Amino acid sequence: MNRRRKTITAVAGAAALAVAVCATDLVVEHRAEQRVAEVASCRLKPRGPVHADLTTPLAGLRALGGDVGDVDVRAEGVRRQNVVMNVDVSLKGVTTDGANDGGTANATIGYDQLGRHMGSLGDGLTPGGRDGDLTLSGSVGSLGLPVTVVAKLSTRANAVTTTPTTVTVLGRSVPVADLTALPAAARLKEELKPRTVAVTGLPRGVALTSAHAGDDGLALNFSIARQASLGTGSRSGSGCAAA
Repeated sequence: MNRRRKTITAVAGAAALAVAVCATDLVVEHRAEQRVAEVASCRLKPRGPVHADLTTPLAGLRALGGDVGDVDVRAEGVRRQNVVMNVDVSLKGVTTDGANDGGTANATIGYDQLGRHMGSLGDGLTPGGRDGDLTLSGSVGSLGLPVTVVAKLSTRANAVTTTPTTVTVLGRSVPVADLTALPAAARLKEELKPRTVAVTGLPRGVALTSAHAGDDGLALNFSIARQASLGTGSRSGSGCAAA
């Protein structure tokens, strides 16, 4: 009976310890997530909410030793170059002093936002996506003919280029290069020249890697280089401390 009682007591003690460890982990993890979200909000200054998730097991307990682990951050309504976008960031090996092992980021620009910045080409045409390519669809001319323009997307480290490739009118597709043979389409071809837009103000170590037209908008993908420290308020000038 005594041996059985000791066994039950040991099991109960282990269970209590496990509950205490899990509770501590969850509390610290929640506080760490709040702190990461605060830093991200300070740096990105979004109009909408910021959410942070620590994805490494026992992230809360690890944070007590200065190692946060892997972090996912989502910020809604970030304004850059007069465009509002949603930003998702995934970082590896984040520490409480702001260092990280690099990661990736994605910025999605809604098609409503994109349409406002397309100049004359966007008049009467609505942007969308098809198999990763950008499309512009609508009615043009005095007859209101339905037109769809398909454009390829390409990137450099700090710029994105749209290159219109085909124009479809009344179900017939014509390569943009062949519009020269149609005198009436000379003005349209001029508007369908490739356009490059610089992506400015990127933080150090962040580079644009690709772009595609998705279901929700134009998605820009970035790589983030490993950083020894994200910097303090005095270094970055933003007043945002490390996590």
